Amino acid sequence: MDIKLIAFDLDGTAITQHRYLSPGNRAALAAAGERGVHLVPASGRMRDFLPEEVLRLPGVRYAVTANGAGVYDLGTGQAVYRKTIPPEKARQVQAVLDGYDVYIEYYEDGSAITQAGYPEKARTYFGLPPSKWHFVDGKRYRFTPSLRQLVEEGISPEKINLPFLTAQARGDIWKRLEALGGLQLTSSIPDNLEINAQGADKGSAVLALAGQLGIRVENVMALGDNGNDVAMLRAAGLSVAVADGSPEALAAAGYRTAPHDQDGVAAAIRRFVLHS
Repeated sequence: MDIKLIAFDLDGTAITQHRYLSPGNRAALAAAGERGVHLVPASGRMRDFLPEEVLRLPGVRYAVTANGAGVYDLGTGQAVYRKTIPPEKARQVQAVLDGYDVYIEYYEDGSAITQAGYPEKARTYFGLPPSKWHFVDGKRYRFTPSLRQLVEEGISPEKINLPFLTAQARGDIWKRLEALGGLQLTSSIPDNLEINAQGADKGSAVLALAGQLGIRVENVMALGDNGNDVAMLRAAGLSVAVADGSPEALAAAGYRTAPHDQDGVAAAIRRFVLHS
């Protein structure tokens, strides 16, 4: 199979500790990029929160962000594909979230917006565990006086992100948002909730980008580990899940590779792309 585009998830797939490429994964990805393969990070993250060492890889020009709601040309910073939440639907979502005291982020135009004062209270008032601190400390936020004001002004967000929820709050919010309709609800880790427009997913975004680049689906490889990767794994001509991925990701993938922290991405690229 002649792979021309590799779409790879970041957290739990290609990177460890939410920020590092292992030497093995870095070398395999770089070797593929140097052969002319398009390397496309495909993440729930927004454009401005992609790891620098991933962006420096040869072959990285485009990124699928916010679970497929925005595909960006990283050379220009401009979106080449978008599927955002309509303003009225965003207002409906926020009306639900107003009933819960949880940390909330809005993604728009590749950056994150949150309410003023939230990051300072992330560790204490909102109780984000140490494993989540990087997702707050590493972001350059835009701030709004109130999230209710933000949605009333008519924002059409790429994603609404709830990075940490108790099991009860997550279940309650999920059910209430599902009842609204018109939304795509996913999780990239067990205690978060990611809210997108219906039809916004990594699979649709990867296929849209491949089409713009003149690449056929059979020449697309996808690597992932979790629920927000399922559509991409199903869409790609060749799909691989890391062995420590979620049951739904493993079921959606055609192949299984080593765990993410044991160079699973490198093993898959060597097998299917580098043939070494």
